[in-house]
Amino acid sequence: MARKEKNIEIFEEEKMVDGNVILELKTERDDIGTVKQDGNRFLVLLPNGETFKASSQKEAVNILIRDYHLHRVN
Repeated sequence: MARKEKNIEIFEEEKMVDGNVILELKTERDDIGTVKQDGNRFLVLLPNGETFKASSQKEAVNILIRDYHLHRVN
């Protein structure tokens, strides 16, 4: 039997911390992660403490969404 497809709303919140813009992604219940600019690259911070580097902000957001989709508990 196929699972019913669920739509999940993701909220982006930009914050200024120490002169740097930080993008936080969240759902109503969960923190998905954070994106920080690191020079010309972007640093992806997952809630479990893992970090990744991305070449663009779009790529960083995609990493967060992909990780959330793979590891979320229904």
